[in-house]
Amino acid sequence: MSKIIPVILLLAGIYVGYSRMSGGGDVEFPMKVISSSASAETVAEDEQIPVILFTGTDWCPACVNLDQSVIKTDQWKEFASKEIKFRSFDFPADRSQVPPEIAQLAVDYEVTGFPTLLVLDRNHEVIGRQVGSGPPVENYKEWIRGHRELYAKSKAAGAVAEEPEEPEEVASVAAEQE
Repeated sequence: MSKIIPVILLLAGIYVGYSRMSGGGDVEFPMKVISSSASAETVAEDEQIPVILFTGTDWCPACVNLDQSVIKTDQWKEFASKEIKFRSFDFPADRSQVPPEIAQLAVDYEVTGFPTLLVLDRNHEVIGRQVGSGPPVENYKEWIRGHRELYAKSKAAGAVAEEPEEPEEVASVAAEQE
């Protein structure tokens, strides 16, 4: 019996770790490659889902892959401009160059690997997490769109009367990086 408990704890840890890396939340990341392109829809600004990317394009091969195969594509740019509120924070290899506000944001959102893409609700709580890269842009778009209902529920719950303000330092650093 005493040998079974460590095995159970190990399996539980693996399950929790896998669930955090494979999207987390209620919306499964589509693992089957989506090759057909869906046009971006214009979404009212107050309905656009906040999405944050923590990346490291000068040192992380998976980050470079995500940047080239998703973030820099015309499909993503159109999607980001019409359907979501997108912020990207590029962490250099020399972490001393990361502004303290951005480093704290990564700590607050429990970013433990790069690249990490977060989908947030109206309270800026994480409702979806995807770590790593690989699938095409359409997979990311579908996964983010899958969070619309959860995002709407955060509005319906009335937990926030208005959009929480982003700290001025974070907004200015984000603007510089865009």
